[in-house]
Amino acid sequence: MAKTKKKTKKKDIKKVLEVLQGSTKFKMDVSLIVLRYDPTFIVKLLSEIAEDIETGKVLQISQGTSAIVMLCEENFAKKVEKWYKPFVIEHKKDLVAFTIMFPKKAMETPGILSFISDLLSKNGVNIIEVIGCYTDITFVINRKDLFKTMDLLGEFIL
Repeated sequence: MAKTKKKTKKKDIKKVLEVLQGSTKFKMDVSLIVLRYDPTFIVKLLSEIAEDIETGKVLQISQGTSAIVMLCEENFAKKVEKWYKPFVIEHKKDLVAFTIMFPKKAMETPGILSFISDLLSKNGVNIIEVIGCYTDITFVINRKDLFKTMDLLGEFIL
């Protein structure tokens, strides 16, 4: 028996739009460093860059099953690449990160992430990385897509 596809209702979109009226921050000149996952290495890494995290050079770190992703200032990324060369898988440059800070009710509102992803992808903006933390969601995009993204999101978020 085939499942029927549920159509998006206007009330569902309205709920998403209400939640999207949060606060948004854009951070320019960021890099994404992808590091090989190793439990011993991540402990060492975090202890060695703790001060840089406190000063805002490192914006976010996410751990997956095979990699560690560090979103940081481009200048700091160059140092990380040099210090931890054997662990570096990839270094993506010329990026912008925008973080949307949602109210707590966003956690119970279906469709927020898909709404933003769909809006950007339908308009040719590639989302390179998404990092979530509680009521914040950070999207990483190419710098060339910044103004298009701001225009697209402006109606709903900014």
